Amino acid sequence: MSFEKPGTENLEKFESIKELEHFIKGAAERCRNESVPLSNDGSIDMLAYMDIYPGHVEDDLRKVREGKTNAKDIHEEQLGRDGEKLEMLAYAIFAKNLGENFVVARSAPHDDKINGVDTILLDRKTGKLVCAFDEVGDTTGSVYNDKLEKVQRCNRDGGAHLKYGLGLDEEKKIKLMNVRNVPLFYIALPKDRINKGIAEFIPEAERQSDFEKKLFAYFTATITQQISGLELYGKLHPELKEKLSAFKNMVSALEKKPEKGK
Repeated sequence: MSFEKPGTENLEKFESIKELEHFIKGAAERCRNESVPLSNDGSIDMLAYMDIYPGHVEDDLRKVREGKTNAKDIHEEQLGRDGEKLEMLAYAIFAKNLGENFVVARSAPHDDKINGVDTILLDRKTGKLVCAFDEVGDTTGSVYNDKLEKVQRCNRDGGAHLKYGLGLDEEKKIKLMNVRNVPLFYIALPKDRINKGIAEFIPEAERQSDFEKKLFAYFTATITQQISGLELYGKLHPELKEKLSAFKNMVSALEKKPEKGK
């Protein structure tokens, strides 16, 4: 996505988001070196699935493009909007902190629009997509409440579905595949905290600002709380419950490790 250079008053914000974009591009390139088909914005490249879905990929891409003609989609797709900025920030934070144990990717445009998934985590050991995230640039109001209800309903119904998903084959190599029963979590952050996170983001894989560390701690705490809420329901899909447990154990282990970038 291209940017137009703003006036002097917004130059600092422009430079910060360009640095974030540059980091994401580098993270995506590292994943491509592992045969993960990511575009420069960190999203799964649907064209890599042409052999899996003959005749379907181009149709799905066309539907995504056509879907952007309504005002709501245009609002969400513009990079300067809060939801898109939070997607970028969350992807970068997760890539820094979880990239050693997980393949972190933004979902394919189809799964973003149709299945409501923004970011996914693939466990490098088990080869399973342990969770997915749906980001919203607000913590109150109707948009936030609608997102919360949608995520809860999705998990009660068995979890998220990704047509353009990832897994590992028997040789631990990346496998392009349809994936179901993926736990879905929401990540919400107010506009001013999104902007602060972008402004204080250090575009280096081995370094983090104090605010980045606080954001990652907030993200994991939010997810842990959502897992606890889901565990109150006794009839969750068995595979979803297994993935919930695996991710909860991973978060618990992270809390015991020294902070990265310290």
